[in-house]
Amino acid sequence: MKYIIMIIMCLFTSSGQVLVKKGIERRGKEGISPLKLLYYFESHILAGGLLILFSPLLYLKVLKLTGLSGAFGLNGISFIFVYLMGVFILKERGSFLQTLGIVLITGGILIWSI
Repeated sequence: MKYIIMIIMCLFTSSGQVLVKKGIERRGKEGISPLKLLYYFESHILAGGLLILFSPLLYLKVLKLTGLSGAFGLNGISFIFVYLMGVFILKERGSFLQTLGIVLITGGILIWSI
């Protein structure tokens, strides 16, 4: 059960980041200023922000179910999700070193969870 909750938490964080990125792209490349703050209240940004804010509540649940070292190690799954979502959803190009890093992170998580 703790693994399912942790994966959902990582998916919330990763999906939230992708939504915020898509929302910012829809609003253009302008810088953020206090006068333009309302300009950034866009559906993708708000939905992404909510997912990112809800994620720590799931982390608290995981901490109740497992120790800190176990929960912290599984948190690395977010790196994998963000990379994959960046490549497949945002159509970003992943470099060889980024891909190698994801492979190493995946191996580390597998070793950590043994």
